Amino acid sequence: MFVTVKFGADHQIILNPNCKVVNLIESLRERCQCGSDVSIDLLDESGNLVNLSDLEGSQDIGTNYLKERHCYVLVKIIRDGSEPARYESMLENLWKRYPELAERLQKLSHPHLKDKWRSTAQKKVRQAKETPLSSPSKSRLSSQQKSRLS
Repeated sequence: MFVTVKFGADHQIILNPNCKVVNLIESLRERCQCGSDVSIDLLDESGNLVNLSDLEGSQDIGTNYLKERHCYVLVKIIRDGSEPARYESMLENLWKRYPELAERLQKLSHPHLKDKWRSTAQKKVRQAKETPLSSPSKSRLSSQQKSRLS
């Protein structure tokens, strides 16, 4: 069993998650050259956080949290006092390589903006529905209907 972790300037490592989570995190930090003071996590291909930071001292086995042969992006967790945690990709140019994951990471970092994004998207959908489409068949039907009514 193995998983792939992407980070840096298009670097990737292969890890065996069939070990204790505490050892898995330590191995990740060492191989990706993160300091022990840096909180890290993994983002899966669907944009879901694994939440390794919550399991930092855990003696659980990594295979309980990571899926075999899946690819993950290494993420740095930034905590500023009472502010919600922010997430920063440790894979350079995430926007170019995986735009969906970059957008998901941004939403995770700024959950209070979720409603703003949703309302903007809803406005765009409403505007598209309200914009009348003019087509020749519709105008013909209208004139035919008018002639029947006369």
